Amino acid sequence: MTSSTAWADLPLRLASAVILLLICGLALWSGDLVFTLLLAAILFVMHWELAHMLTPLSKQVGAISGTIAILTLILVLRNADNLKGIMYLGLGAACQAGLYFRLKWQGALASVCIFITVLYLIALRASSGLEVILWLISIVVLTDVLGYFAGRVIKGPKFWPSVSPKKTWSGVLAGWLGSGVCGWLWVSYGSLPLSAGVAILFSGALAFASQIGDIGESALKRRADQKDSSNLLPGHGGFLDRFDALVGATLVFAGANMFMSLG
Repeated sequence: MTSSTAWADLPLRLASAVILLLICGLALWSGDLVFTLLLAAILFVMHWELAHMLTPLSKQVGAISGTIAILTLILVLRNADNLKGIMYLGLGAACQAGLYFRLKWQGALASVCIFITVLYLIALRASSGLEVILWLISIVVLTDVLGYFAGRVIKGPKFWPSVSPKKTWSGVLAGWLGSGVCGWLWVSYGSLPLSAGVAILFSGALAFASQIGDIGESALKRRADQKDSSNLLPGHGGFLDRFDALVGATLVFAGANMFMSLG
């Protein structure tokens, strides 16, 4: 790969990322309702992509999958304080699996992970305000950015070439180091309820979780013989390609928050 081709996707990638960050930032700032509506739209699109990836010969499956996802979200939110919410989540995943032509249980698992991410981010925004969720998002974004640039500048051995051919050890380690610094900055200049050491270590763990989320989605795409989940985001691929890291990090964040006060 020449130096010019290595950076060929950077302008489109940067432009898409800036627009996406502005939209997400505005939704976060605007309050719970607008943020929930944005997440619902992302939920719809991610299921649209997932369904088309796993049932490629159907033109209608994406819209059906997205609609089921929205109906499931409404039912779960209306029953979030009782067992019916869990039942509706399981029913929604089963309906999604029924739509898929291949990789049914992997697709259902991906659907559940996406749902848990959306539900947890809605709850986190409502209960903790902006700082905690901005910390989480900043870790994911910084890990991706540092991984992208370090992987192309430093290069070196691949992290997991059979699943994610472009991901290098240099990019992975850069993400860990950068996230640790980011966690320290949030504790030093913000009001996160963590010590500096815990914030640094946990931010590194979130960075690794985001990388595993990215690798997991790459593995699913390879099994489905797809390069990108869609072409909706120039330079990135699709929404699954863009938000897979956030899914991984949010799942670990939610699990850790059961044992330590994070927000």
